[in-house]
Amino acid sequence: MLKNLKWFKGKFRYDDSELPFLEHLEEFRKTAIRTAIALVLGVVVCLPFADHLIAILRAPAEPYIEKTATEILGETALQLRIPASALTDAVLVAGEGGETYYNIEAEILTPLNEPRKAGVIRLQFSEPAAAIKMWLTVSFFGGLLLSLPVLVFIIGSFVLPGVRDLERKVLQRISFFSGGLFLAGIAMGYKVTLPLALGLMLKIGGSLGGESIWFYNKYIAFALQLLLGFGLAFQLPVVILILGKMGLVNSTQLREKRRHVIVGLLILSMVLTPPDVMTQMLMAAPLIFLYEFCIWFLHFSGNRAVKSAADRDDGNRETENLNKE
Repeated sequence: MLKNLKWFKGKFRYDDSELPFLEHLEEFRKTAIRTAIALVLGVVVCLPFADHLIAILRAPAEPYIEKTATEILGETALQLRIPASALTDAVLVAGEGGETYYNIEAEILTPLNEPRKAGVIRLQFSEPAAAIKMWLTVSFFGGLLLSLPVLVFIIGSFVLPGVRDLERKVLQRISFFSGGLFLAGIAMGYKVTLPLALGLMLKIGGSLGGESIWFYNKYIAFALQLLLGFGLAFQLPVVILILGKMGLVNSTQLREKRRHVIVGLLILSMVLTPPDVMTQMLMAAPLIFLYEFCIWFLHFSGNRAVKSAADRDDGNRETENLNKE
């Protein structure tokens, strides 16, 4: 057990020996092959569970999705309405097998007889192969998420031996912070933004008198794009804090450029989310909040302002004058 643990740590330990170019290229080739194999295995594992993953993506829209006749009849009891005159005028009919029965006119009442309600989604497939494409797409992203720890290990064993101990510790902290923000972005997109965006779009469509007929694969792509966009957008604090620790930006500069950054965040939200204003605003709002968090974090961590070149020259002259005295 200890030997395995030492071997595991050794894969990430700093190694200052320089490999020849061809050997380095060979290690890169092996890393790429292992990464591809891990990803393919993850996709293969997720293939049987693609319908469950689709159900998870479909859950926020479930209250708005029109149910099939089988689902409706399975959830509700049938009501049989027989006029009183039909019982008195019942006719005895003989069947082909010799059995007899009464032929009575009746009306079956189910939710299927009710008029279609506004704000209900009808999911359809746009082409014969649409279901297979959607199935493979969801399996790919599920396999990517499932194999992510293995991918991190494979890529880390290739990159980290060339990174010193201090830099590796900083990189590990950034990785945990970045991963947490990525999951937080996906959770917010799934729990908050996606249900609100669907409700608003259906409400607007119902007020215009239109019927919501959506392609099933388009909805799944919409949900995946929104969740991935939120996860990537929540990496903004990581980029800003890294730049701050490198001394390239400070809280004063971030505060002065606030208006320009807000415009940039709105544009970024337009790029990362599907083309509807509600979803874009729901992404831009937390990004603006995270930007403000970065301003105050850099302020209280001491990275408030960077001296200009003139100020540094004046400070150097004052120091030289004091030394001469």
